[in-house]
Amino acid sequence: MSNSIINIVRSIKDSELAKLRITGSDGEMIHLDCIYKESEAPFFFLVFAPQAMPRDLEVSQKCSVAITRSSGTEEPVTLSAAIESFKGDRSLEMRALDTIDPVSLREYFRVMVSTPIVASFEPSSESSRQRPWQFNGMTVDLSGTGVLAVFPNEFENKNNIFLDITLPDSDKRVDCIAHVVRTKKLRKSRYQIALHFDTITRKNRDCIITACLQEQRRQLRLRMESM
Repeated sequence: MSNSIINIVRSIKDSELAKLRITGSDGEMIHLDCIYKESEAPFFFLVFAPQAMPRDLEVSQKCSVAITRSSGTEEPVTLSAAIESFKGDRSLEMRALDTIDPVSLREYFRVMVSTPIVASFEPSSESSRQRPWQFNGMTVDLSGTGVLAVFPNEFENKNNIFLDITLPDSDKRVDCIAHVVRTKKLRKSRYQIALHFDTITRKNRDCIITACLQEQRRQLRLRMESM
């Protein structure tokens, strides 16, 4: 273990906001908000809201932890880490392995935000038995690689879904082609649908990432003001 990673962990203040990025048992990447708590470097703890911590995680499982500096003058730090142990049902003991260049994770950065989204499908030919459709929905969270949203209907098709997304706090819209990752039926005949972007221009992806980072800073500012 290098002294540099130990010194970086020591430099992180107690109770900073953090986000855990880890692969779930179903193979899907999950993102969880949590609180960073100090320990003896390179070890530290992550504390989650009640019932928020997945129970299917494994000891020694690798992940990344992004920690926001509340001072506003220091750059956020992203750690490559491993789970050391479970501490009750709300806390994980972690071991920092190395730092990660945040630029390499920009596309996967995900933020909880509600904004309009339109999903539609057009058959590839007039002779196709598939029917065209379009549904309006609202996003639950958004990243440069995909979106989770709620729609009034389940999609009739899983692939080649055209998405039109209105960026948060903006009139700007971006579009892309996506496929359905999973669908969950909610109450009141609504469906929560996760989609992964298959075809998207670099410009549109960068617009989404920028909007996500701006929304994270806005949410952080509101949290700090309410403390």
